[in-house]
Amino acid sequence: MDIAAAIEQGRYLPLDVPDTLSTFMGDDLPDPVRFLRVVGDLIAPAARAIAGRESRVAICGECASILGAQGKADAAIQVEQLCNQLAKRYEMDILCGFSLSTFYREEDKQIFQKICSEY
Repeated sequence: MDIAAAIEQGRYLPLDVPDTLSTFMGDDLPDPVRFLRVVGDLIAPAARAIAGRESRVAICGECASILGAQGKADAAIQVEQLCNQLAKRYEMDILCGFSLSTFYREEDKQIFQKICSEY
């Protein structure tokens, strides 16, 4: 895959997760209006760049995993719920990765199951 070409064509957009989180977080929770605007504004150009092709937009989301690792389970769950709203709007695929070492205690396992139930 030619990453430089994908970036130039608007089909690949690498982001810094902490910077991205700072655009929609407030009081340790995502602001739904800001989240949907900020993340939607990132996804829309990619959706337009592939319009008419057999491809779909795919995002690799790390925001929820970072929030979970910081002990912000409610925020992680809300991010997943908001992403699901965007997935319906843009018919996109969401690829998430979580470090299982974050969820080693029994109460953490319940949080992880709750996050996973959002898919």
